[in-house]
Amino acid sequence: MTREEARQQIRNDWRHIMPAITEPAKRNVNGEASWVCPLCGHGKGGDGMTANPQSKDGNGLKCFSCGFSGDIIDLYQQTTGRDHSAALEELAQIAGVRLDSSYPRQTAAQDFAGLGGLTAGNGPQCDSKGRGSTETPQNGETPQRACKRATEGAADFTAYYEECSARVEDPAAVSYLNGRGVLGPAIFLGVGFDPQADPANAPGAMGEDHRPHPCPRIIIPCSKGHYVARSIDPDTPPQYAKLNPSRAKGASAPAIFNEAALYAQDVQEVFITEGAFDALSVVEAGGQAVALNSASNARALVDMIEKHPTAATLILCLDNDKAGSKAAQEVQEGLQRIRQPFIVADITRQYKDPNDALVSDRPGFLEAVQDAVAEARAYKEKLRQEALQEQKERQQRTGAGMIDSFLDTVRSRKYEPIPTGITDIDKAIGGGFIRQQLVLLGAAPGAGKTALAQWIFEGMAKRGVSCLYLNLEMSRDQMLARSLSRIAKANGDTIKATEILQGYKWDAAQEIIVKSAAEVYRKEIAPRMIYNPDGVEADLDSILEYAELEAQQAEAAGQPAPVVVLDYLQIVKGKDREDDTAVIKRAVSSLKKYAIQHDTVVFLIIAHNRAANQSGIVTQESGRDTSALEYSADLQLGLAFTKCLKRPGQDKKSKEDLTPEEMQFVTLKVTKGRFARPGVEVDLHFNGETMTYTQLVSDFRKDEARQPDKRNTVRI
Repeated sequence: MTREEARQQIRNDWRHIMPAITEPAKRNVNGEASWVCPLCGHGKGGDGMTANPQSKDGNGLKCFSCGFSGDIIDLYQQTTGRDHSAALEELAQIAGVRLDSSYPRQTAAQDFAGLGGLTAGNGPQCDSKGRGSTETPQNGETPQRACKRATEGAADFTAYYEECSARVEDPAAVSYLNGRGVLGPAIFLGVGFDPQADPANAPGAMGEDHRPHPCPRIIIPCSKGHYVARSIDPDTPPQYAKLNPSRAKGASAPAIFNEAALYAQDVQEVFITEGAFDALSVVEAGGQAVALNSASNARALVDMIEKHPTAATLILCLDNDKAGSKAAQEVQEGLQRIRQPFIVADITRQYKDPNDALVSDRPGFLEAVQDAVAEARAYKEKLRQEALQEQKERQQRTGAGMIDSFLDTVRSRKYEPIPTGITDIDKAIGGGFIRQQLVLLGAAPGAGKTALAQWIFEGMAKRGVSCLYLNLEMSRDQMLARSLSRIAKANGDTIKATEILQGYKWDAAQEIIVKSAAEVYRKEIAPRMIYNPDGVEADLDSILEYAELEAQQAEAAGQPAPVVVLDYLQIVKGKDREDDTAVIKRAVSSLKKYAIQHDTVVFLIIAHNRAANQSGIVTQESGRDTSALEYSADLQLGLAFTKCLKRPGQDKKSKEDLTPEEMQFVTLKVTKGRFARPGVEVDLHFNGETMTYTQLVSDFRKDEARQPDKRNTVRI
C-alpha cells in the first residue's frame, strides 16, 4: 500500500486506533465515543477528546480543553514528538497496514498536503538533520520542510508549491541558487521556481488593485497561506524584487520560514535569521535555521515559542543594519521574558547579512557558524551546570540534606559573633553581633549614639572586620576628628575634636598628639574602615549600589563583605513621590537582604520618637516611624540617659532637669533580640569632649556598687 493510501486508511480507522494511544473518557458526548486527551489529560473526570463536529470527512479530532484540532496522525505526532513519516509508519503497524518499501523524495506541496486538519496554534513536530544535502536521508528519515502551520479559513497554496517544486532544477533557478550558495538547502527545504511568477496573481489571490509584474521567481513556502517570491531577473524594479501574497485575498500574514527546525527531535541549536536566504545559508554551513521574513515577526516568534517551547538553544544573527538591530532587541527581550536560552552571534561580521557573508567569504562564514554553534553549546552546558548546582543547593535546603548542610555550616566559623567591645553587651547578645543580622540603635538627642557607633566599629576594624560607615549628618573630616580625639585620650593625651579641626592653631605639643593619633588610625583602623565615600549621599539607591559594589569586590578577593553602618535611617531620601514611610520600609528591606546575601551585619542608627525622648523610657517601640523596624530588626538597642530611668533608690529625672555632669551617664539596653537577653542594661560614662566611653558595673555584677569600672574601660 502506498503511503498516501495508508494515510487515508489510518485516518478512516482512527476510532479503532485510539485505544492504543489513550484511554476512554469517563463519559461519552452526545452518544459519540470520547477519549482522555493525551496532550492535556482532559476527560479523566468527564467528557474529553471526540470527533470534530466541523470535520468534513468525519476523521478530525477535537479537544475543547487544550484546543487541539487535527486527525489521528497529527495527534500521534504531538503526543510522541515523531515527524509525519515516522508517525505514519508507527500508526501503520498499530493498524496492521503494510507500507510499500519505496519512498521517493517528497515535494513541498506533498508535505503541506499531508497535514489534515492542522489549524493555527498547533506547533509542528518533525524530525530532521537539515544539513543541506539533496540526497534522500537514510534510516527512514524524511527531509525537513518549511512551516506546516496553516491559518483557519486562509488560502491554501500547496498545489502551487507542488508546481514550483517540480521546476526547482530549472537551469535558471539552479544558476541563481548556486550564485547565492544555497542550492542544496533550497531543494532540501522545498523551495520552488516559477518562470512567470506574479504573487498577486497566485491561485485565489486576485485583488482589485493588482498591477501585474510577472518575472522568474524563486518561491519559498513559509506556510499554507504565505510564501516569499524572490525575482531572479536583475532588471526587475527594486520594489517588485521581493514580493509575497500577504495582501492578496485570503492570504496569511508573513510567516516564519522553516519553523519546523525549532522542533526537530535531535536539535541542539537553531539560528534565528531575518531573511529566508540567510536561513538557507546557515543550513548550507551545517546548522539549523529559521527566518523571520519580516522584522514584525519578532514578537510572533517569541509568542510561538512561549506556547510551544523548543529544546534548542537559539542563536540570534539578524541583519547588520538598523532594522535588524531593532528586531534583535525585541527578540532578546521576549526570549528573556519567557526564559528561553539564547546567545547573540556575529556570523555576518562586516557583511550586511549571513547570505552576503556566505557569498563573499565562504570559508570565513562556515567557520563563524561553527564557532557560534560551539559557543551555544558551551552556554547550554553552563546552564546545565548551574541547574545541577541549584538542584544540589535545593537538596541541601530540604529533607535530610537540609540538616546535614546545617551541621556543616554551624561547625564552620560562619556565625562566629563579631564582638562589640562592650563586655556586658557581648555577654547579653551571645558574644557579639551575629552575621546576617539587622541591628538597630536608637537614642535621644545628645546621648552619643554616633560616638558609640564609632567606638564599636572602629574597634571592629582594629580586630580585622571591614566596615563601611555612612554618616548622613557629618562630613568625613568631622568623623575623623572625633576618632583622633578618642585615640589621643586612649594614649593618655587630651585634645578636643574641634581643636583637631583647627590645625592652623596647633601648638607643637598638639601637633605631636594629633600626628601620633593619626599614625595609630592609619595603621590599625584605616585599612578596614571607609567613612562617607565620595559620591554617596543620602539617596537610598546610591547607598545600596555602593554597598553592593563593595561587597562584590570583597568577595571576589576572597574576603568577607563589609559590615554597613547607616547613621541615621530617618535622613535617607528616596525616589520622587516616595514618602518617608515607604523609604524607610524599602531601606530596611533592602539592607536586611544585603546582610543575608553577603553574610554580614547592617547597623542602623534611628531616631527616638518624642514620647521616648521626653520620658526617658527605652522600649522596642521607642523608634520613630517604627512600623517597618519592629519586625525586621534582629537586635534592637536603646541608649538613654541613666538618670531618666526608673530604678530602685534613684529619683527619676526628666531630660530637661539633667545637669551637664549627669548627661555624661548613659545606659545601653537590649530592647529586642532574637538570640539575646532582652532587658539587659549596661551603664556607660560618656565624655563628649574626647568622644570616649567607659563601661560601668552593670546588671551582670549587681552585687558590686555602680561606679566606673577600670577593668572594663575600652581602649581603641
